[in-house]
Amino acid sequence: MPGPPPLPADFLFGVATADHQCEAYESRWEDVRDRFDRAMKLTERGRATDFWTRYPEDVELARGLGCTAFRFSIAWARVEPEPGTFDAGVLDHYSQMVDAIRTAGMQPVVTLHHYTWPLHVEQRGGMTAPDFPAWFERYAQVVGKRLGSRVEYWITFNEPTELVYGYLKLWWDGEYRMPPGADAGTDLGVLKRLIRNLFVANAAARRALRAINPQARVSANALILGLPSWLQRFLDWRTKRLRAEGAWESAIGRLQRRPIGSLGGSVDLVISAMTVTPERGRQVDFSHVYEVGSLALLVDAGSALTDLGEVRKVAAAAGSTAESSAPQVMPNATLVAFPSTESAAAAVAGRQADAVLGDRLVLDQVIRSAPTRFRLLVRDLLPQRYAVAVRKNATDLLALVNRVIDGGPDGARPEGPTIAGIRSRRHLRVGVRGGLEGVSLRDASGQWSGSEIDLGRSIAAAIFGDSSRVRFHVVGLRERITALSPLARLTDPLLQWLDMLLGANNGNWWHLGIKGELPKWLCPAGCEGQQDFVGLDYYWGISRGIHRLARLSNAAQGKFDQAPVWPGGLKRVLAYVHRLFPDQQILVVENGCVTSADGVDRNEYLRRHLREVQVSVANGVPVCGYICWSLTTNREWGLAFSPGNDFGLYRIDLDRDPRLVRTRTSSADIFAAIVADRSVRDED
Repeated sequence: MPGPPPLPADFLFGVATADHQCEAYESRWEDVRDRFDRAMKLTERGRATDFWTRYPEDVELARGLGCTAFRFSIAWARVEPEPGTFDAGVLDHYSQMVDAIRTAGMQPVVTLHHYTWPLHVEQRGGMTAPDFPAWFERYAQVVGKRLGSRVEYWITFNEPTELVYGYLKLWWDGEYRMPPGADAGTDLGVLKRLIRNLFVANAAARRALRAINPQARVSANALILGLPSWLQRFLDWRTKRLRAEGAWESAIGRLQRRPIGSLGGSVDLVISAMTVTPERGRQVDFSHVYEVGSLALLVDAGSALTDLGEVRKVAAAAGSTAESSAPQVMPNATLVAFPSTESAAAAVAGRQADAVLGDRLVLDQVIRSAPTRFRLLVRDLLPQRYAVAVRKNATDLLALVNRVIDGGPDGARPEGPTIAGIRSRRHLRVGVRGGLEGVSLRDASGQWSGSEIDLGRSIAAAIFGDSSRVRFHVVGLRERITALSPLARLTDPLLQWLDMLLGANNGNWWHLGIKGELPKWLCPAGCEGQQDFVGLDYYWGISRGIHRLARLSNAAQGKFDQAPVWPGGLKRVLAYVHRLFPDQQILVVENGCVTSADGVDRNEYLRRHLREVQVSVANGVPVCGYICWSLTTNREWGLAFSPGNDFGLYRIDLDRDPRLVRTRTSSADIFAAIVADRSVRDED
C-alpha cells in the first residue's frame, strides 16, 4: 500500500524550550517552582541549560534541523519582579529572542505561563486569588505590547489540566506533584477557584493579545492521554454530567481519600531513612522531607577500581532505592540483590560483587565497623530525600508530623481519629531501622539515641506533651510499609486501578470547558470558545491493555522511561479534538520521548508518532504543526538528570559538564530527515 502524501509545505515543524527548565536561576528572579523545589528538597534547576544567555546557539541548532517554529516561554517572575513593576531590560531581551527566531526563518510560539509564576503573585493569593485573572491579563498585555505583531502563536497556560495537582493530592500520591503543594490545603473550594480562574484568565489574556495584534492566534495546550475510545467517551460523559457542585465535590473528594481505610499495623510512624519514591507513595503518605542524603558506592579497601564506570557487578539491598536506582545510576553494571546492605558488603568482601550501591549513611556505618576493609569509591551519586511515613488517610497525624518537622508553633494539641487512637493507647509507636550511629542506635542498656530517635520523641511531645511516651520498634528494610499497613501491597494496586478508571485520568476538562460543556460555576459565561486553534500535548497512551492503565501515572511521577507508549493514540486524539472543534486548526504543541520509554527508543518514537500525524492530515484532520519536546536536555521538574528524563534532541550533561555542551543525538538526525522530506519514509 502506498504511504500517505508528504505534509503540506506550510506545515510547521518546531522544537521547544521552557523558561524554568532552561533558564539559569538567579535569586532576584526566583519563582514559585524554585521555592517549591527547595522546600521539598528536590533537585534545583541551578544553571539549567543557560538558555537565557545561550539562546542564539540554540536557535541556530533549531534552524539547522530545518525547523519553521520555535517555542519558548516567558519567565513572568523576570518580567514583573514586583507587583506592577515591569523590567524593560528583560522585555528587551525577550524581544531580541523573537527577532533571532524570526531571522532564522522560524515562527516564534510564545508561552506566557509554563507551570511557574512570581512569588509576589503567590503571596497575594496565587492563582486562586479573585484578582488573579486581572494580574495575568495585565502581564499578557505588557508582553504583547513589547513583542507586538512579530508573534502570531501564543499559549496562555501550559497544560492547565496539570496545574490542579498543586492543589489536589490523589490518595495514591505520597506528595503534591507541583507547587504550591501542601500549603494550598485540601479545601475543594480552592480547586474550583483555580479552574474558574484559569478559564477567566485565558479569556482575558486572549482579548488583550488580540486587541494589540488582531492576527494573534491564542490557545492553551491541554495534556491529553491516549485512551481507548469507549473509555474517553465514558470519562467525558461523566465529567459533563457532574453539573451540580455537590456531585463534583464528591467525585473529586473521593480521589483525595483512599477508598477504604488502611488497617492499622504494628507502628504508627516509620522514621527509618526512608526515601520518598512514587512506588512507596502509592502505599503510604510521606511527611515533609526532614533530611537529604545520597546514594554512594562502596568497594573493598584494596580494590583497584577508580571510577564508577569500571564496576561490572554491583550489589544492593533488595527492596531499597539503591536496587531500583541501579539501572539509572549504573546502566552498564549487572545488579545482584541481597537481603541487606550489610550482606551486600559481605559479598564484596568475598569477591562476589565489585561494589555496593546504598545509602551513604548506611555505608558509612559499614566502614566504621570495618575501617580497614572497605572504602567509598563515590560519595554522592543520587540525592535521597528522607521523610516520615504514615498510613493512608491518617491526615491528622501527617499534619502534626509536618508541623514538627517544619518547627511550627506548638499551639493546641491536634485532634483527629488517628491521634485519638494513639492517645487512648497512651504511647506512640515508631518503626526505626536501628544500628545506625547518630541516627537510630540502641545501646547495651536498651537506651535509644540518634537524630531520628529525637524526631520521634518530638512527635510524641507534640501529641502528649511528654517526649518519653514513645516506643521504638526495629523494622527491616522490606517491612517498613507492612508495619504501617499490612495489606497495602495487596489492596492498593487494585484500588488505584479502579479509581484511575473512574476519572483520575480524565485530563480533558479544559477542552470541554472551551467547548461550552462544563457548568458555568466552573467555566463562566464568556470563557467558552476562547481559542483560535486547538493546542494539545500528547506523550503516552494505552490501546487495548486496560491493565496498563495504572502505568499512565508513571509519567506524572517522573518515571518517563516506564510510561506506556502508544503512537496510534496520537491519531485518535487528533481525530477526537477535531470532532470537538471541526472548524479550527490543531497544533501539536508537545510530543517527544526520553532516551527510551516502554522499550521504545526516541528514534522509533518520533518516527511512529510523526507517521500518525502524517496519516491524520491525509485523512482530513487539519493539523497545522508539530513541535517536538524538546530541543535540548532540560531540567525536568525537581529531578536529578538521567537518561530517564532526557527529552533532548541535543544532549546536555546538566549535572557533570560545567560547559553545558550541546551534543547532537541520532534523534536529531531522524527529526531533521523527516522535516526535510516532510514525511516519514516508507522504509521507516
